[in-house]
Amino acid sequence: MQPGKEKKIFHLLCLYHLIIWTIVPYLSNKNLPLDIIEALAWGQDFNLGYNKHPPLSAWIPGILFKIFGNKDWIYYLLSQVFIVISFIFLWKLSSLFFKKKILILLSVLITEGIAFYTFDTPQFNVNICQIVFWIGTIYFFHKSIENNKIRDWIFLGIFSALGFLTKYIFTYLLISIFFYLVFIFIKKKKVNFNFFYALITFTLITAPHFQWLMQNDFTTIYYALKRSELNEFNIYNHLLNPFKFLINQITILLPFFLLIYSLIKKIKIKLPFNNNKFIFLLFSFLLPFFLILTTSIITGSRIRTMWMIPFYSLIGIFFIFLYQNQINEKHLKSFNILLIIFLLISPTLYSLRSVYLDSRTGYEGEKIAFQIEKEWKTISKNNISNVGFSEWYAGNLSYHLSNRPKVFFEESNDFYKKPAVIISKDIGPSLCNRRNINIKNIVYKKIDNHDVCFIF
Repeated sequence: MQPGKEKKIFHLLCLYHLIIWTIVPYLSNKNLPLDIIEALAWGQDFNLGYNKHPPLSAWIPGILFKIFGNKDWIYYLLSQVFIVISFIFLWKLSSLFFKKKILILLSVLITEGIAFYTFDTPQFNVNICQIVFWIGTIYFFHKSIENNKIRDWIFLGIFSALGFLTKYIFTYLLISIFFYLVFIFIKKKKVNFNFFYALITFTLITAPHFQWLMQNDFTTIYYALKRSELNEFNIYNHLLNPFKFLINQITILLPFFLLIYSLIKKIKIKLPFNNNKFIFLLFSFLLPFFLILTTSIITGSRIRTMWMIPFYSLIGIFFIFLYQNQINEKHLKSFNILLIIFLLISPTLYSLRSVYLDSRTGYEGEKIAFQIEKEWKTISKNNISNVGFSEWYAGNLSYHLSNRPKVFFEESNDFYKKPAVIISKDIGPSLCNRRNINIKNIVYKKIDNHDVCFIF
Protein backbone atom coordinates (compact mmCIF):
# COMPACT_ATOMS: atom_id res chain seq x y z
CA MET A 1 0.00 0.00 0.00
CA GLN A 2 2.11 2.86 -1.30
CA PRO A 3 1.47 6.53 -0.41
CA GLY A 4 -0.20 8.42 -3.26
CA LYS A 5 -2.00 5.34 -4.58
CA GLU A 6 -4.89 5.38 -2.12
CA LYS A 7 -7.50 6.47 -4.68
CA LYS A 8 -6.32 3.78 -7.10
CA ILE A 9 -6.65 1.09 -4.41
CA PHE A 10 -10.12 2.41 -3.54
CA HIS A 11 -11.18 2.13 -7.19
CA LEU A 12 -9.81 -1.41 -7.33
CA LEU A 13 -11.89 -2.31 -4.25
CA CYS A 14 -15.01 -0.95 -5.99
CA LEU A 15 -14.20 -2.97 -9.14
CA TYR A 16 -13.62 -6.06 -7.01
CA HIS A 17 -17.14 -5.77 -5.63
CA LEU A 18 -18.77 -5.01 -8.96
CA ILE A 19 -17.03 -7.88 -10.77
CA ILE A 20 -16.29 -10.65 -8.24
CA TRP A 21 -19.46 -10.32 -6.16
CA THR A 22 -21.60 -10.28 -9.31
CA ILE A 23 -19.90 -13.20 -11.07
CA VAL A 24 -19.47 -15.50 -8.04
CA PRO A 25 -23.18 -15.72 -7.03
CA TYR A 26 -24.23 -15.80 -10.70
CA LEU A 27 -22.07 -18.89 -11.29
CA SER A 28 -22.66 -20.66 -7.97
CA ASN A 29 -26.41 -20.03 -7.52
CA LYS A 30 -29.04 -21.92 -9.49
CA ASN A 31 -31.70 -19.54 -8.24
CA LEU A 32 -31.98 -16.03 -6.85
CA PRO A 33 -32.04 -15.79 -3.03
CA LEU A 34 -35.33 -15.51 -1.17
CA ASP A 35 -35.22 -11.78 -0.44
CA ILE A 36 -34.69 -10.85 -4.11
CA ILE A 37 -37.52 -13.13 -5.26
CA GLU A 38 -39.71 -11.60 -2.56
CA ALA A 39 -38.81 -8.03 -3.55
CA LEU A 40 -39.45 -8.79 -7.23
CA ALA A 41 -42.86 -10.22 -6.36
CA TRP A 42 -43.78 -7.07 -4.40
CA GLY A 43 -42.25 -4.81 -7.03
CA GLN A 44 -44.68 -5.93 -9.73
CA ASP A 45 -47.04 -3.29 -8.36
CA PHE A 46 -45.58 0.02 -7.25
CA ASN A 47 -47.60 0.27 -4.07
CA LEU A 48 -46.87 2.79 -1.32
CA GLY A 49 -46.18 -0.06 1.09
CA TYR A 50 -46.22 -3.84 1.41
CA ASN A 51 -47.17 -6.37 4.07
CA LYS A 52 -43.60 -6.60 5.43
CA HIS A 53 -41.73 -3.41 4.56
CA PRO A 54 -42.00 0.13 3.22
CA PRO A 55 -41.87 0.33 -0.58
CA LEU A 56 -38.42 1.49 -1.74
CA SER A 57 -36.49 -1.81 -1.66
CA ALA A 58 -39.21 -3.42 -3.82
CA TRP A 59 -39.54 -0.55 -6.28
CA ILE A 60 -35.88 -0.66 -7.30
CA PRO A 61 -35.74 -4.34 -8.44
CA GLY A 62 -39.28 -3.89 -9.80
CA ILE A 63 -38.05 -1.15 -12.13
CA LEU A 64 -35.01 -3.24 -13.14
CA PHE A 65 -37.25 -6.18 -14.06
CA LYS A 66 -39.29 -3.98 -16.38
CA ILE A 67 -36.06 -2.99 -18.13
CA PHE A 68 -33.98 -6.20 -18.08
CA GLY A 69 -36.42 -9.01 -17.23
CA ASN A 70 -35.40 -12.21 -15.45
CA LYS A 71 -31.61 -11.99 -15.81
CA ASP A 72 -30.17 -13.10 -12.47
CA TRP A 73 -26.86 -11.23 -12.80
CA ILE A 74 -28.69 -7.89 -12.90
CA TYR A 75 -29.91 -8.34 -9.33
CA TYR A 76 -26.51 -9.47 -8.04
CA LEU A 77 -24.99 -6.41 -9.72
CA LEU A 78 -27.68 -4.24 -8.13
CA SER A 79 -26.46 -5.20 -4.66
CA GLN A 80 -22.87 -4.35 -5.55
CA VAL A 81 -23.86 -1.01 -7.05
CA PHE A 82 -25.41 -0.14 -3.69
CA ILE A 83 -22.29 -1.33 -1.86
CA VAL A 84 -20.01 0.73 -4.12
CA ILE A 85 -22.16 3.86 -3.73
CA SER A 86 -21.97 3.25 0.04
CA PHE A 87 -18.17 3.08 -0.20
CA ILE A 88 -18.11 6.37 -2.13
CA PHE A 89 -20.16 8.07 0.58
CA LEU A 90 -17.97 6.43 3.20
CA TRP A 91 -14.85 7.82 1.50
CA LYS A 92 -16.40 11.31 1.34
CA LEU A 93 -17.49 11.12 4.99
CA SER A 94 -14.12 9.77 6.11
CA SER A 95 -12.36 12.66 4.36
CA LEU A 96 -14.18 14.99 6.78
CA PHE A 97 -12.48 13.20 9.69
CA PHE A 98 -8.98 12.52 8.37
CA LYS A 99 -6.40 14.55 6.48
CA LYS A 100 -4.19 11.58 5.61
CA LYS A 101 -5.41 9.66 2.56
CA ILE A 102 -4.08 6.40 4.03
CA LEU A 103 -6.45 6.74 7.02
CA ILE A 104 -9.38 7.50 4.71
CA LEU A 105 -8.59 4.38 2.69
CA LEU A 106 -8.13 2.19 5.77
CA SER A 107 -11.52 3.27 7.15
CA VAL A 108 -13.12 1.83 3.98
CA LEU A 109 -10.90 -1.23 3.48
CA ILE A 110 -11.36 -2.43 7.02
CA THR A 111 -15.10 -2.95 6.50
CA GLU A 112 -14.12 -5.95 4.34
CA GLY A 113 -13.59 -7.71 7.66
CA ILE A 114 -17.36 -7.69 8.25
CA ALA A 115 -19.37 -10.36 6.44
CA PHE A 116 -22.29 -7.95 6.07
CA TYR A 117 -20.33 -6.07 3.40
CA THR A 118 -19.01 -9.11 1.54
CA PHE A 119 -20.57 -12.52 2.20
CA ASP A 120 -24.14 -11.23 2.62
CA THR A 121 -24.18 -8.69 -0.21
CA PRO A 122 -25.40 -10.88 -3.13
CA GLN A 123 -28.86 -10.91 -1.56
CA PHE A 124 -30.35 -7.48 -2.29
CA ASN A 125 -32.84 -6.72 0.45
CA VAL A 126 -33.99 -3.95 2.76
CA ASN A 127 -30.77 -4.16 4.80
CA ILE A 128 -28.42 -3.80 1.81
CA CYS A 129 -30.64 -1.10 0.32
CA GLN A 130 -30.48 0.87 3.59
CA ILE A 131 -26.67 1.21 3.73
CA VAL A 132 -26.47 3.95 1.07
CA PHE A 133 -29.12 6.07 2.77
CA TRP A 134 -27.67 5.42 6.23
CA ILE A 135 -24.20 6.71 5.32
CA GLY A 136 -25.64 9.41 3.05
CA THR A 137 -27.83 10.71 5.87
CA ILE A 138 -24.86 10.93 8.25
CA TYR A 139 -22.71 12.58 5.57
CA PHE A 140 -25.25 15.30 4.79
CA PHE A 141 -26.05 15.73 8.49
CA HIS A 142 -22.37 16.40 9.20
CA LYS A 143 -22.18 18.86 6.30
CA SER A 144 -25.37 20.56 7.45
CA ILE A 145 -24.05 21.00 10.98
CA GLU A 146 -20.66 22.28 9.80
CA ASN A 147 -21.66 24.48 6.84
CA ASN A 148 -25.35 25.19 7.52
CA LYS A 149 -26.19 25.32 3.82
CA ILE A 150 -29.87 24.94 2.88
CA ARG A 151 -28.91 22.54 0.08
CA ASP A 152 -27.29 20.13 2.56
CA TRP A 153 -30.30 20.29 4.90
CA ILE A 154 -32.59 19.40 1.98
CA PHE A 155 -30.34 16.49 0.96
CA LEU A 156 -30.43 15.35 4.60
CA GLY A 157 -34.23 15.29 4.39
CA ILE A 158 -34.17 13.36 1.11
CA PHE A 159 -31.71 10.68 2.28
CA SER A 160 -33.34 10.24 5.69
CA ALA A 161 -36.77 9.89 4.04
CA LEU A 162 -35.53 7.31 1.53
CA GLY A 163 -33.83 5.40 4.36
CA PHE A 164 -37.06 5.37 6.34
CA LEU A 165 -38.98 4.21 3.26
CA THR A 166 -36.58 1.27 3.05
CA LYS A 167 -37.00 -0.03 6.60
CA TYR A 168 -38.39 1.41 9.83
CA ILE A 169 -35.30 0.45 11.82
CA PHE A 170 -33.80 3.54 10.18
CA THR A 171 -35.65 5.42 12.93
CA TYR A 172 -32.83 4.53 15.35
CA LEU A 173 -30.42 6.63 13.29
CA LEU A 174 -32.90 9.49 12.98
CA ILE A 175 -33.41 9.55 16.75
CA SER A 176 -29.63 9.52 17.29
CA ILE A 177 -28.91 12.46 14.98
CA PHE A 178 -31.85 14.34 16.52
CA PHE A 179 -30.25 13.89 19.96
CA TYR A 180 -26.99 15.25 18.53
CA LEU A 181 -28.88 18.23 17.11
CA VAL A 182 -30.37 18.94 20.55
CA PHE A 183 -26.88 18.54 22.05
CA ILE A 184 -25.52 21.15 19.61
CA PHE A 185 -28.42 23.52 20.27
CA ILE A 186 -27.82 23.30 24.04
CA LYS A 187 -24.05 23.66 23.65
CA LYS A 188 -24.30 26.73 21.39
CA LYS A 189 -27.41 28.06 23.15
CA LYS A 190 -28.86 28.75 19.75
CA VAL A 191 -31.48 26.96 17.66
CA ASN A 192 -30.65 26.47 13.98
CA PHE A 193 -33.97 26.82 12.17
CA ASN A 194 -32.49 25.51 8.90
CA PHE A 195 -33.21 22.11 10.42
CA PHE A 196 -36.82 22.62 9.31
CA TYR A 197 -35.74 22.35 5.66
CA ALA A 198 -34.76 18.73 6.38
CA LEU A 199 -37.92 18.10 8.41
CA ILE A 200 -40.26 19.50 5.75
CA THR A 201 -38.48 17.56 2.98
CA PHE A 202 -38.70 14.34 5.03
CA THR A 203 -42.41 14.90 5.72
CA LEU A 204 -43.30 15.60 2.08
CA ILE A 205 -41.55 12.44 0.84
CA THR A 206 -42.88 10.08 3.54
CA ALA A 207 -46.44 11.47 3.81
CA PRO A 208 -47.93 9.20 1.08
CA HIS A 209 -46.56 6.12 2.85
CA PHE A 210 -48.00 7.23 6.21
CA GLN A 211 -51.36 7.67 4.50
CA TRP A 212 -51.02 4.15 3.07
CA LEU A 213 -50.20 2.82 6.55
CA MET A 214 -53.38 4.30 8.02
CA GLN A 215 -55.45 2.92 5.15
CA ASN A 216 -53.95 -0.56 5.64
CA ASP A 217 -54.27 -0.82 9.43
CA PHE A 218 -50.51 -0.33 10.01
CA THR A 219 -49.85 -3.84 8.68
CA THR A 220 -46.13 -3.22 8.11
CA ILE A 221 -45.59 -2.08 11.69
CA TYR A 222 -47.45 -5.11 13.06
CA TYR A 223 -45.21 -7.35 10.98
CA ALA A 224 -42.09 -5.68 12.42
CA LEU A 225 -43.40 -6.21 15.96
CA LYS A 226 -44.16 -9.85 15.18
CA ARG A 227 -40.66 -10.46 13.74
CA SER A 228 -39.09 -9.07 16.90
CA GLU A 229 -41.32 -11.47 18.90
CA LEU A 230 -42.90 -8.72 20.98
CA ASN A 231 -46.18 -10.64 20.80
CA GLU A 232 -44.58 -13.56 22.70
CA PHE A 233 -44.11 -12.23 26.21
CA ASN A 234 -41.56 -14.01 28.37
CA ILE A 235 -39.78 -12.36 31.31
CA TYR A 236 -36.54 -14.17 30.50
CA ASN A 237 -36.44 -12.54 27.05
CA HIS A 238 -35.47 -9.23 28.68
CA LEU A 239 -32.11 -10.78 29.56
CA LEU A 240 -31.76 -13.65 27.11
CA ASN A 241 -32.42 -11.74 23.88
CA PRO A 242 -30.05 -8.82 24.66
CA PHE A 243 -27.37 -11.36 25.64
CA LYS A 244 -27.83 -13.28 22.38
CA PHE A 245 -27.71 -9.98 20.51
CA LEU A 246 -24.35 -9.03 22.05
CA ILE A 247 -22.83 -12.47 21.46
CA ASN A 248 -23.90 -12.39 17.80
CA GLN A 249 -22.37 -8.94 17.31
CA ILE A 250 -19.06 -9.97 18.89
CA THR A 251 -18.93 -13.07 16.67
CA ILE A 252 -19.61 -11.02 13.53
CA LEU A 253 -16.86 -8.54 14.46
CA LEU A 254 -14.05 -11.04 15.14
CA PRO A 255 -12.49 -10.76 11.62
CA PHE A 256 -12.79 -6.97 11.80
CA PHE A 257 -10.98 -6.82 15.13
CA LEU A 258 -8.28 -9.09 13.69
CA LEU A 259 -7.71 -6.49 10.96
CA ILE A 260 -7.58 -3.68 13.57
CA TYR A 261 -5.09 -5.64 15.65
CA SER A 262 -2.85 -6.18 12.60
CA LEU A 263 -2.63 -2.39 12.23
CA ILE A 264 -1.90 -1.31 15.78
CA LYS A 265 -0.53 -4.40 17.57
CA LYS A 266 -0.93 -2.74 20.95
CA ILE A 267 -4.42 -1.69 21.98
CA LYS A 268 -4.68 1.33 24.26
CA ILE A 269 -8.11 2.78 24.86
CA LYS A 270 -8.18 6.54 25.36
CA LEU A 271 -11.48 8.20 24.51
CA PRO A 272 -11.08 11.82 23.32
CA PHE A 273 -14.30 13.23 24.75
CA ASN A 274 -13.02 16.77 24.21
CA ASN A 275 -12.90 16.19 20.43
CA ASN A 276 -15.99 17.37 18.51
CA LYS A 277 -15.49 14.80 15.73
CA PHE A 278 -15.38 11.98 18.26
CA ILE A 279 -18.57 13.27 19.91
CA PHE A 280 -20.24 13.25 16.49
CA LEU A 281 -19.17 9.62 15.99
CA LEU A 282 -20.53 8.67 19.41
CA PHE A 283 -23.96 9.97 18.42
CA SER A 284 -24.01 8.73 14.82
CA PHE A 285 -22.29 5.35 15.31
CA LEU A 286 -22.56 4.14 18.90
CA LEU A 287 -25.87 5.66 19.98
CA PRO A 288 -28.00 3.67 17.47
CA PHE A 289 -26.45 0.47 18.91
CA PHE A 290 -27.19 1.59 22.45
CA LEU A 291 -30.79 2.47 21.54
CA ILE A 292 -31.52 -0.86 19.88
CA LEU A 293 -29.89 -2.78 22.76
CA THR A 294 -31.97 -0.75 25.22
CA THR A 295 -35.08 -1.60 23.20
CA SER A 296 -34.28 -5.30 23.52
CA ILE A 297 -33.68 -5.01 27.28
CA ILE A 298 -36.86 -3.01 27.98
CA THR A 299 -39.25 -4.87 25.67
CA GLY A 300 -37.57 -8.30 25.54
CA SER A 301 -37.64 -8.14 21.75
CA ARG A 302 -35.35 -10.25 19.60
CA ILE A 303 -33.00 -8.22 17.40
CA ARG A 304 -32.06 -10.30 14.38
CA THR A 305 -28.42 -10.14 13.29
CA MET A 306 -29.17 -9.20 9.67
CA TRP A 307 -31.04 -6.09 10.84
CA MET A 308 -27.73 -4.65 12.02
CA ILE A 309 -26.13 -4.41 8.56
CA PRO A 310 -26.39 -0.59 8.22
CA PHE A 311 -25.47 -0.02 11.87
CA TYR A 312 -21.87 -1.01 11.09
CA SER A 313 -21.48 1.51 8.28
CA LEU A 314 -19.25 3.85 10.31
CA ILE A 315 -17.30 1.22 12.23
CA GLY A 316 -14.17 1.74 10.12
CA ILE A 317 -14.16 5.51 10.63
CA PHE A 318 -14.83 5.11 14.36
CA PHE A 319 -11.96 2.70 15.10
CA ILE A 320 -9.44 4.31 12.74
CA PHE A 321 -10.24 7.67 14.35
CA LEU A 322 -9.86 6.15 17.81
CA TYR A 323 -6.49 4.55 17.06
CA GLN A 324 -5.12 6.85 14.35
CA ASN A 325 -2.11 7.85 16.45
CA GLN A 326 -1.26 4.19 17.14
CA ILE A 327 -1.37 2.98 13.55
CA ASN A 328 2.12 1.96 12.55
CA GLU A 329 2.56 2.11 8.78
CA LYS A 330 5.24 -0.58 9.14
CA HIS A 331 2.41 -2.96 10.04
CA LEU A 332 0.55 -2.28 6.79
CA LYS A 333 2.17 -5.33 5.21
CA SER A 334 0.53 -7.74 7.66
CA PHE A 335 -2.77 -5.84 7.26
CA ASN A 336 -2.52 -6.16 3.47
CA ILE A 337 -1.86 -9.90 3.65
CA LEU A 338 -4.79 -10.46 6.01
CA LEU A 339 -7.07 -8.29 3.88
CA ILE A 340 -6.16 -10.19 0.70
CA ILE A 341 -6.89 -13.48 2.48
CA PHE A 342 -10.35 -12.17 3.43
CA LEU A 343 -10.95 -10.93 -0.13
CA LEU A 344 -10.15 -14.38 -1.49
CA ILE A 345 -11.74 -16.59 1.14
CA SER A 346 -15.08 -14.77 1.39
CA PRO A 347 -16.32 -15.46 -2.19
CA THR A 348 -14.91 -18.99 -1.94
CA LEU A 349 -16.92 -19.72 1.21
CA TYR A 350 -19.99 -18.14 -0.37
CA SER A 351 -19.71 -20.44 -3.39
CA LEU A 352 -19.32 -23.53 -1.20
CA ARG A 353 -22.34 -22.58 0.89
CA SER A 354 -24.45 -21.90 -2.20
CA VAL A 355 -23.55 -25.17 -3.87
CA TYR A 356 -23.75 -27.50 -0.88
CA LEU A 357 -25.80 -25.89 1.91
CA ASP A 358 -28.28 -23.26 0.69
CA SER A 359 -31.55 -24.85 -0.41
CA ARG A 360 -32.89 -21.50 -1.64
CA THR A 361 -30.07 -20.67 -4.07
CA GLY A 362 -30.01 -24.35 -5.05
CA TYR A 363 -33.71 -24.33 -5.91
CA GLU A 364 -34.52 -25.42 -9.48
CA GLY A 365 -36.88 -22.50 -10.10
CA GLU A 366 -36.39 -22.23 -13.85
CA LYS A 367 -36.77 -25.99 -14.38
CA ILE A 368 -39.97 -26.14 -12.32
CA ALA A 369 -41.47 -23.15 -14.14
CA PHE A 370 -40.70 -24.79 -17.50
CA GLN A 371 -42.44 -28.02 -16.44
CA ILE A 372 -45.51 -26.15 -15.14
CA GLU A 373 -45.77 -24.04 -18.29
CA LYS A 374 -45.44 -27.16 -20.45
CA GLU A 375 -48.22 -28.90 -18.50
CA TRP A 376 -50.39 -25.79 -18.62
CA LYS A 377 -50.25 -25.67 -22.43
CA THR A 378 -51.79 -29.13 -22.57
CA ILE A 379 -54.96 -27.91 -20.82
CA SER A 380 -55.33 -24.26 -21.84
CA LYS A 381 -54.51 -21.97 -24.74
CA ASN A 382 -54.46 -18.88 -22.51
CA ASN A 383 -51.45 -17.61 -20.60
CA ILE A 384 -51.20 -17.97 -16.83
CA SER A 385 -52.27 -14.56 -15.48
CA ASN A 386 -52.06 -15.05 -11.71
CA VAL A 387 -49.99 -17.19 -9.32
CA GLY A 388 -50.35 -17.64 -5.56
CA PHE A 389 -49.96 -17.62 -2.69
CA SER A 390 -46.39 -18.17 -1.49
CA GLU A 391 -43.79 -15.43 -1.82
CA TRP A 392 -41.17 -18.10 -2.51
CA TYR A 393 -42.89 -20.69 -4.72
CA ALA A 394 -45.31 -18.32 -6.47
CA GLY A 395 -42.65 -15.58 -6.62
CA ASN A 396 -40.22 -17.94 -8.33
CA LEU A 397 -42.85 -19.22 -10.74
CA SER A 398 -43.78 -15.68 -11.76
CA TYR A 399 -40.13 -14.67 -12.16
CA HIS A 400 -39.32 -17.57 -14.50
CA LEU A 401 -42.52 -17.77 -16.55
CA SER A 402 -42.24 -16.04 -19.92
CA ASN A 403 -45.31 -13.80 -19.52
CA ARG A 404 -44.57 -12.77 -15.86
CA PRO A 405 -47.96 -13.42 -14.16
CA LYS A 406 -49.05 -11.39 -11.16
CA VAL A 407 -48.19 -12.77 -7.70
CA PHE A 408 -51.03 -12.85 -5.18
CA PHE A 409 -49.93 -13.22 -1.55
CA GLU A 410 -53.44 -13.78 -0.25
CA GLU A 411 -56.53 -15.45 -1.70
CA SER A 412 -59.09 -13.08 -3.20
CA ASN A 413 -61.91 -13.12 -5.75
CA ASP A 414 -59.72 -11.20 -8.21
CA PHE A 415 -57.26 -14.10 -8.23
CA TYR A 416 -59.85 -16.45 -9.76
CA LYS A 417 -61.11 -14.06 -12.45
CA LYS A 418 -58.22 -14.97 -14.77
CA PRO A 419 -56.29 -18.18 -15.56
CA ALA A 420 -54.26 -18.95 -12.45
CA VAL A 421 -51.91 -21.38 -10.73
CA ILE A 422 -51.58 -22.15 -7.04
CA ILE A 423 -48.26 -23.70 -6.10
CA SER A 424 -47.05 -25.08 -2.77
CA LYS A 425 -45.32 -28.07 -1.25
CA ASP A 426 -46.20 -30.89 1.17
CA ILE A 427 -49.96 -30.20 1.07
CA GLY A 428 -51.24 -32.64 -1.52
CA PRO A 429 -54.55 -32.59 -3.48
CA SER A 430 -56.30 -30.74 -0.65
CA LEU A 431 -54.56 -27.62 -1.98
CA CYS A 432 -57.21 -27.56 -4.73
CA ASN A 433 -60.17 -27.68 -2.35
CA ARG A 434 -61.42 -24.14 -2.93
CA ARG A 435 -64.81 -23.88 -1.22
CA ASN A 436 -67.40 -21.20 -1.97
CA ILE A 437 -65.40 -20.12 -5.02
CA ASN A 438 -67.05 -20.20 -8.44
CA ILE A 439 -64.38 -22.00 -10.49
CA LYS A 440 -65.17 -23.59 -13.84
CA ASN A 441 -62.13 -25.86 -14.03
CA ILE A 442 -59.51 -26.79 -11.47
CA VAL A 443 -56.94 -29.56 -11.93
CA TYR A 444 -54.40 -30.89 -9.44
CA LYS A 445 -50.95 -31.99 -10.57
CA LYS A 446 -47.85 -33.19 -8.76
CA ILE A 447 -44.89 -31.59 -10.56
CA ASP A 448 -41.32 -32.11 -9.40
CA ASN A 449 -42.44 -32.69 -5.82
CA HIS A 450 -44.60 -29.54 -5.88
CA ASP A 451 -48.37 -29.42 -5.41
CA VAL A 452 -49.89 -27.42 -8.27
CA CYS A 453 -53.47 -26.37 -8.99
CA PHE A 454 -54.33 -25.28 -12.51
CA ILE A 455 -57.36 -22.95 -12.60
CA PHE A 456 -58.78 -22.19 -16.06
